[in-house]
Amino acid sequence: MSVKDRKKWETILTKWTPFFIIACGLIGIVLGSFLAYFFQGEFPYDVFAGGLVATIILTIIQVIKQKRKKDNLPEADERVIHNVFRFFAYASHLSLAILFIALAVFTLLGNESVSILYLWIFFFSYIWIFGIGAILIKRR
Repeated sequence: MSVKDRKKWETILTKWTPFFIIACGLIGIVLGSFLAYFFQGEFPYDVFAGGLVATIILTIIQVIKQKRKKDNLPEADERVIHNVFRFFAYASHLSLAILFIALAVFTLLGNESVSILYLWIFFFSYIWIFGIGAILIKRR
């Protein structure tokens, strides 16, 4: 493969990779909805509709983003990518440490089981806090 071919494929992949990710997300939503239908017997229309709306919004955002981009500069350089990688590495270790300490506290208090609600709260707070942190780290 020549350098010219690589540049051609690079531009094609750079353009279509986000759409491929969005399409894979929609496929996951559809498969998840059908699995919920097969296991529970009721089709989750709200999940399917929300996923479809999110897919449409993400597609529109990506089209606008690609139309506005005029230069060939990458969105992030190696230093920014390294900082984001380090942030996620530290964040995941910190969250596992917090989860381990919380589990030890629950055990010391005499609880034999932990409510799934607490795990969901921890999971979503992890996504929100560290997602916003990653956006801030990327902007610096």
